Amino acid sequence: MKRMNNRKPNIILIILDSARQDMFGCYGNNENLTPNIDSFAKKGLLLRNLYAAGCGSAQAHVSVFTGQHSSRHKMVHNLSELNSDLITLSLLLKRLDYKTFGHTKFSIVPPAGYGELFGFDELIDPETRIGENKTVSIRTKLKTLLKTNPRLRRFLKGVFNKYASKDMRLREAADSFDGKSSLDYLFNKLKEYKDKSPVFAYTTLLHPHTPYYPPKRFLDKVFKGEEIHSVSYDIQFNVHSYVNGDFGEAREAIEAVRKCYKANLLYADYLIGEFVDKLEAESLNENTIFIFLADHGELLGEDGLINHGSSVREELFNIPGIIYFPEQIKSGLTINHLTSVLDVFPSIFDLIGQEEWARKQTTLDGISVFDSDYDWENRFLVVDSPPFVLPGRFKKYPNMLKNAHVFLRALRTLSYKYIWQSNGDNYLFSTEDKESSDSNLLHHKEELVNKFHNDMMKFYTSIDPGFKIDEYPLPLSKTTAKKITDPNVRDELIKLGYLAR
Repeated sequence: MKRMNNRKPNIILIILDSARQDMFGCYGNNENLTPNIDSFAKKGLLLRNLYAAGCGSAQAHVSVFTGQHSSRHKMVHNLSELNSDLITLSLLLKRLDYKTFGHTKFSIVPPAGYGELFGFDELIDPETRIGENKTVSIRTKLKTLLKTNPRLRRFLKGVFNKYASKDMRLREAADSFDGKSSLDYLFNKLKEYKDKSPVFAYTTLLHPHTPYYPPKRFLDKVFKGEEIHSVSYDIQFNVHSYVNGDFGEAREAIEAVRKCYKANLLYADYLIGEFVDKLEAESLNENTIFIFLADHGELLGEDGLINHGSSVREELFNIPGIIYFPEQIKSGLTINHLTSVLDVFPSIFDLIGQEEWARKQTTLDGISVFDSDYDWENRFLVVDSPPFVLPGRFKKYPNMLKNAHVFLRALRTLSYKYIWQSNGDNYLFSTEDKESSDSNLLHHKEELVNKFHNDMMKFYTSIDPGFKIDEYPLPLSKTTAKKITDPNVRDELIKLGYLAR
């Protein structure tokens, strides 16, 4: 894409953790949950068929920041050992004289312990505080104390959970993830460097990610006076118990969970609208590329599952994607061909006229969405979902653990989705049908199944010639293990020798 302006644009990347495509107005939802984001879709470029690169946050985020499939960058789950020679989006932008800033409430980009690979001038998150030069608050010191003393943390958490109300417990968890301060931080950095240097500003908002508990007025807008089903609180606190079948169908409670999720998305949209209004008031939106997308979607009761992971269902992989840059992108455009979050990296460099240079710096599995010469009609995407990591921490949930060893691989085209499972239960679905055993076309289109399977194998072996489809290595990182605070996870890591007692 030819640059229309020699002045480098600012780049704002906002990832909404766990946002499902079917909840957005610009994708056909009529509940008005995302009016601010929808307005960007009307004025910018909508990626109609954008697909996630993973069902877990670390796997998906690292794919966005590297433009690589997880079988190449190796971050297949939140505890993976990351390749130390990765070249990331933010690192290359820094080499092009961008000031690079990030602020999140969870250590995903970069994964805990890998901050130096991501090239941020300043990155603020719970674990990686690169470049920050501020007095550490008492609250931060207390949090650090608890993280380094898991027994004390477990004791205090037990006391809090015993005596605090469900509402208070959800509110405390939600407040710790609130994204307003992240967007305020980005605004201040963009303002500080206005007319001084181009800025890459990144955040992942943990909305609508669980806990689905935004400020009350957003819950009120969705529930409209209806009382929130009390069991929906229990399900949010005990997702694994729900998946284990301990709550039964709990249809009314699950519907309440869905509404809480929608309210959390509504809150995310409000925060984005507030952020953009502040940018416009300071003329900071000019010559700026805005990118909105999700890392992955969310399951809200489908197949008896809540949250994300261990699935390749469409609700997990169909995600929103919008690019707004009026200096180069015409208003109201829609790309209908199949795209991936792997395409975000090359698309950004295409917009700033540096894609050819970027491809000389690193291997990219993505394609610029603006590449008119690419054969989009015949494109397919390959994704996978790993088996359970450290299954011993879930020993209280025997029903859930029945499939703990199963991993899945899927090949997606615009018209079909082929799913290979390590337990031998394979599927072929038309993308126009719901995914169920009744709609499985596996034995009706064997020639197509064979083609898709061969295409999948060619893709994996092009990255790793020694690839074996029935193996899914799960290397764990001692670097990341040291940052883990969850007592159950730490116990399993100690048993496996990744942590000392």
